[in-house]
Amino acid sequence: MSSTAETLETPLGVIDSLQHGFDLINRRPWLLIIPLLVDLLLWRGPRLSIAPLFARGVDLFTSQPEVATSLTPDMQTLLETFRRLGDSYNLLALLAGSITGLPSLLARVDVATGLAPVSPAVTLHDFRQVLLYIVLLIPAGLLIGSVWLAFLARATAPEASERQPAWRHAGWIWFNTGLYLLLLAGAALIMGVLFALFSSILILLLGPSSQYALLVLSFWFTIWFGIGLSFVISAIALDGVNVARAVWRSINVVGRNLSSTIGLLLLILLLSEGFTRIWLLIGGSTLGLSIGILGHAYIGVALTAATLLFYRARYEHWQRLRQNVAEARRKQADTRL
Repeated sequence: MSSTAETLETPLGVIDSLQHGFDLINRRPWLLIIPLLVDLLLWRGPRLSIAPLFARGVDLFTSQPEVATSLTPDMQTLLETFRRLGDSYNLLALLAGSITGLPSLLARVDVATGLAPVSPAVTLHDFRQVLLYIVLLIPAGLLIGSVWLAFLARATAPEASERQPAWRHAGWIWFNTGLYLLLLAGAALIMGVLFALFSSILILLLGPSSQYALLVLSFWFTIWFGIGLSFVISAIALDGVNVARAVWRSINVVGRNLSSTIGLLLLILLLSEGFTRIWLLIGGSTLGLSIGILGHAYIGVALTAATLLFYRARYEHWQRLRQNVAEARRKQADTRL
């Protein structure tokens, strides 16, 4: 069986995946249209500002007697940063549907706080009104991202075009991505409750210092949990499977290619964050921000394409390996008979 595994071709590597991702965008530059339109809307369209709610939250926090007497300079700086975030954040950034991988420079929180707004703002004062906008904008953003991801997946894997028409493909991605987002939110809520419960118990039994150990364990669990789910969206988009199967496939692909997956994620993080710092440096002018939006879209789409290509190659390699092993076992059984 080991010789059977060795006869398989080596799957697509990390660098080759990135190269193929950029090659794909060079051949199909129209895949940049939707990300560019989203950023154009966030740049030149009206802004939905929730600054009053941020300011109200800061004031409510600092008005507590025990907080007012124990504010450190670092805490004051953090609160001021939080207030500035409220002044610059555009609620329409939810239209980017970032969980789908759609790149949007102006939807990033760090970019929103680092660049001065240029469009007029519609200020929202009521929490219920903000909540209504969030409920409407998140599904709309997921739909925009799902349409874009469907086109990207069909360009990456031609067989996806044969499986179903584009509108059904986008609808499938939208439904399952939304369900996946809800499950992640539910899991985060449950983990938060469990953390608070165990933290209280440990403090009672072992003292306050035990809380930090639990915090470190929770942090590393979250990191590894996130790495294991790296290809859920890729599986939904490329394979047309539901959330449960996508999670199973992602965990298996990551588990069988852990070092390569971590390498891919680190390179994507390095390229994305590194170039974002450059776009921030030149984004003070109209020309500089235009270059930044175009550059971010180009690199971001290529990196998402590379992720799809990497997942597809590694999943297919795993399936071929399973088939070869099963065939070898079947031949061994026939020989014994």
